[in-house]
Amino acid sequence: MNSMPKDEIVKWMTGSAVPAIHLAATTGKSWSKIGGTPTLPQSQVWPSWNGVPLSFLAQIDFAEVSAVNKLPGFPDSGRAFFFYDQEQSTWGFDPKDRGSWVVIYTEDENEAPRLSIPTGINELGLFVEKPVAFRAITSVPDIARKVDVDFQSFSEQDFDELHKLKSDCFEDLQRHQLGGYPSAIQSDTMELECQLASNGLNCGDASGFEDPKATALKEGSSDWLLLLQLDSDADTGMMWGDMGTVFFWIRRQDLAKRDFSMVWMILQCG
Repeated sequence: MNSMPKDEIVKWMTGSAVPAIHLAATTGKSWSKIGGTPTLPQSQVWPSWNGVPLSFLAQIDFAEVSAVNKLPGFPDSGRAFFFYDQEQSTWGFDPKDRGSWVVIYTEDENEAPRLSIPTGINELGLFVEKPVAFRAITSVPDIARKVDVDFQSFSEQDFDELHKLKSDCFEDLQRHQLGGYPSAIQSDTMELECQLASNGLNCGDASGFEDPKATALKEGSSDWLLLLQLDSDADTGMMWGDMGTVFFWIRRQDLAKRDFSMVWMILQCG
């Protein structure tokens, strides 16, 4: 590892910046929201896993998003609904976790919505509705992505300043975000984890990363981009592990085809 001064790290972070969208509470009119009851089209079956309905997390209107800022590769229209296991029993490192989250995408915005919640969802699987507005932000990578740097010479103040550079865009609000770089809590290698786990390698320990198949698969990790991250949020009653975050990832080629069936999710917490 090389020793790089803090101002060079700042230059790398700002030079790597990409557009993203922050989701914040609004009292204005908005179809998009976190929690509550989804306005899921009647033709869409409420998703379940192992015979139990999944919890509804959020719904996003991409026309509302693109009216604020057009994220590269993201749809200009259509709507997405995000669901996840009520028990939070999966964290995304095991290939067997597939199915414990579902993202439904539809371009039919005129169909009458289903407004009822299916039986089988417990209180912990229901979240308070928070209508959200979208705000264009600039997303910079976390210093954890700079794996080739020796940070031993950095002071606590240095780290505070670098973390502030990463988090200032959220203005002390929950870190709900579309696109951009993740606000990682543990490892900042989620693209690789998505690539390996979605291709059958368990990333719960080092064995998945060291598997001979991983070498051939690693190149495909660059295909993955952050679709949505949802922070723990007292307003909605969402608590992911211990003040954690859920991250939904999608491959660029799948997003281009508007195919959300292969989205991968990772939960991280402190």
